[in-house]
Amino acid sequence: MSNSTYLSPGVRELLLSVSLVKNYTENDQDQISINKIRQCLSVGEMGIDYLESIRRLDVKIFPQIEYIFNQMTIEQFQSSYNNDLYCGWLKNRKDLFRVFNFLKNNEIHLATLLLTCFTERNLGNLLLLQINTVPNLLRQIVESSNLCTILGSDLTLLLQLLIGSPKSINLRNVYWHGFVQYNEVSPKFTYLLLYLILQIGPILNDKVIPERQLISFHRFINHTFLPTDICCPNANIAIELIQNSHLIDNGYKPLLISSIDYFFHRNEYGLSIMLLLPVFEYLLRKLFVHANNCPERLLTAEATTLYTTLDEILTCCLPDGSPNRLCDELGHGYMSLLGDLLTFPDGVCLRSKLSHGETDYECLPRSVSDAQLGLLFVLLYRYDKYKLDKYGQSLLDYINNYKVHYHPIAIARNQILQCVIKFKQMPDRSTLTEEVETETTDFPIQLTNFWQSFISPDKLPLFNNLSLQTIDILLNEDNINLINRYCTCKLTTTGYNEQSLIIMIRQICTHIYQILVNIDIFIENRGQAYHSKQLRSNQRSNFERFINIYNNFRQIILFICHFNASIIFSLDNICCIDLKYSSLLMKLLRIWLTFVENTLTLSNITRNRWDEIAALYSTSIEKSTKAILKL
Repeated sequence: MSNSTYLSPGVRELLLSVSLVKNYTENDQDQISINKIRQCLSVGEMGIDYLESIRRLDVKIFPQIEYIFNQMTIEQFQSSYNNDLYCGWLKNRKDLFRVFNFLKNNEIHLATLLLTCFTERNLGNLLLLQINTVPNLLRQIVESSNLCTILGSDLTLLLQLLIGSPKSINLRNVYWHGFVQYNEVSPKFTYLLLYLILQIGPILNDKVIPERQLISFHRFINHTFLPTDICCPNANIAIELIQNSHLIDNGYKPLLISSIDYFFHRNEYGLSIMLLLPVFEYLLRKLFVHANNCPERLLTAEATTLYTTLDEILTCCLPDGSPNRLCDELGHGYMSLLGDLLTFPDGVCLRSKLSHGETDYECLPRSVSDAQLGLLFVLLYRYDKYKLDKYGQSLLDYINNYKVHYHPIAIARNQILQCVIKFKQMPDRSTLTEEVETETTDFPIQLTNFWQSFISPDKLPLFNNLSLQTIDILLNEDNINLINRYCTCKLTTTGYNEQSLIIMIRQICTHIYQILVNIDIFIENRGQAYHSKQLRSNQRSNFERFINIYNNFRQIILFICHFNASIIFSLDNICCIDLKYSSLLMKLLRIWLTFVENTLTLSNITRNRWDEIAALYSTSIEKSTKAILKL
C-alpha cells in the first residue's frame, strides 16, 4: 500500500506543471502588480483555464515573486510589511510572519497549512463588512460576490485560482486532507498566496474589519483523554516508530518527524498537530480503501468527483449503503476517542477548528495533543505488527477500552448524573421545619403500561421503581452503541428523531441543575433565619409556602431524572416501535421542559414564587396524564 504520489493525474498535472528552475533575473523596469498577474490568467466563457493560467504565471510571475521573497531576510520582511498599511486589517498578523519564517527555513508544508487557515479566517472577517454570516468553506468565501465587491475582480480571481473550487489549484484541500507529501509541490503557489494577502491591506484603505471570536480549547485543559503513563514518553520512541513504519510512505515521514520535534523539543503543540493531522488522515484513507477494497478512492479526486476525506472515512457506511468495514476494524474504543477528538460536535473538533482557522493554535492543550499522537501510534503498533513494548501494550489496552465522553448521549447521561448528585445534597424536609411530615403519596404519573409495550419483563422493574438507585443502574448500563449512531444512512423515514429527544433531555437537565442551585441558595439564605425567627412576616410566609411544596418538588425532580434516564436506556427499543410511542415521549418531554423553564425563573432568589410553581406542577401532571391516557 505504498504510492509515489497520492495526487490523481489531473490534479498532479496542475500542481506539478510549474518548473523547478529558478530562472528569474532582476530588472528594475519589471515591477510586479495585481494587474500584471491578472493578465496571465486565461479566462473564457467557461471560467478560468487553470492549467493554461499556471503555465503563463510560471513564465515570469512565479519566478519573480519567489525571487523577491528569497532575496529578503526575515528582518527585511518584517521591516517592509509589519505596519498598518499591509497588516492593519489582520487580527493575527504574527502568523503572517511565521509563515515567512517557515518558508525561509524550507518548511513549505507548515507554511502552507498555516497560511491557508490564516487566509480563511481573515477573508471570512472581511465578508462581515457586507454580510452577517460567514460561509463554512474557504472555497465559498473566495467565490462570494461580496468578496469581489470588497477586493475587486482581479484579486478575487487570483484567490479563486489558488484556493477556489476543486478544479483550481485547491491549495488548502490538497494539503489539509493529506494528499501532498513532503516537498512534493513547489512553494511557488504558497509564495503567490502570501503576496496576494499582502496586497489586500492597501485596497481596504484603513477600513475597520469586524472580528469573529476565536473558539477556545480552555474547557479541555483539565480533561484527561490519555493518562500520563499512557502518553508517549519521549521523542526517541516516537521517531523510531515512524522511521521503522511500513504503513507510512517515506514521503510523509519527514512531516511526522517534524511534528514530533515541535511537540517534544519546542512545546508547540498546535504546530505539531497541524503537521500531524493531514498525515493521520492519509493513513486512515489507506486503511479505509484496504478494508473496503476500493483502491480507486486512495488518490485525490478529479474535479467531477469527491475526495475521500475524514468525514467519509469515519462514517458507518459507504455511498452505496454497504457497511464501512474500517469502523469495526478500528474498534469501539478507538472510534470513541476519534469521535471525542475529531467528530462529535461537543468534542474538541480538532481538525475542523485548526484547519478553518477557528481557534488559536498556540493555545492547544497538551492533553489533546497527547491523545492525537496516541491515535497515530496505535495505528503503527497495530498495522506495522511491531513487537509490543510496555508502552505499546499499555496504549493499546487503554484505547481499546476507552469510554466516550463527548457523544451527545454520553453528555446527556453525565448531565442527569450531575443532577442526581445535586439532588442528593438536598436536605430532608424534616431539617427545614418542626412540623410533622405527612406521608408522601405515590407519584401521580404512571407509565407502567407505556414501558411494558416494548421493554422486556426482566427490565421493567427499573422503569417502574422511581428511585435514585434505579437511576444509577439505568445510567451505568452500557447497553447502546454510540459510535456512528447518527450516520445519515441510519436515519429513519418514520419521523422518529432520536437527536431531538437527546437535545430536549439535555435542555431539561441544564435547567434542573440550575433550579437545584436556586433551591440551595434559598435554603441557605432563609433557612437559618426562619428557625431563629429573624424573617419578616411576608418572608416567613414565603418560606412556609416553600416547605409545603418541598416534598412534591423533590418528587417531581426525581421523576424527571428517572424519566430521562429511562429514555436513554431504551433508545434502541424506541427507534423500533410504533411512532405513536416516540411521539408521546416527545410530548411529555416538551411538557416538562416547559415546567423546568418556568420553574427556573420562578425559583430565582429575586422571585421565589412557590405557589406559582405548585400550580405549574399540577398543570404539568394533568397534561402528562391526559397525554398518556390518549395513547
